[in-house]
Amino acid sequence: MTKKFRGPEIVKEIDDALDKGLARFLINTQSKLSAASPLDSGRLASSWFVGKGVPNRSQRPENWAEPGDKRVEVEKPSGEITLDSDYFISNNLPYAEIAAFDPGYSGRRGGGAGDWFTKIQNNLARDAERSFDFFLRKVK
Repeated sequence: MTKKFRGPEIVKEIDDALDKGLARFLINTQSKLSAASPLDSGRLASSWFVGKGVPNRSQRPENWAEPGDKRVEVEKPSGEITLDSDYFISNNLPYAEIAAFDPGYSGRRGGGAGDWFTKIQNNLARDAERSFDFFLRKVK
């Protein structure tokens, strides 16, 4: 049985699948970072932002929540996510790097120095592959 070559149609479907895969990867990674961040008031966990073209320098205000309130809100990226741009997931709080790598901090699931952050970082390639594959399998 011969299949008709779909040329531009298949290219458009692949482009759309790649855009959706990138969006899924970014949102899932941002959510993982938020879910694993050490939690007191929720300011650190709520300050993971996605920036298009440049890192997003936003941060939650110091009075985000009282210690122990554990208020967490993840702000999803605005606008369309497309593969033709660079994206950054960043946390601009002054103590974000310390929380990610200092032995005195641990993620919500326990573990040691930056273990929560390193686990997410080490799985980025696998997570990206899964996100892109999910949508590319639908292209026929």
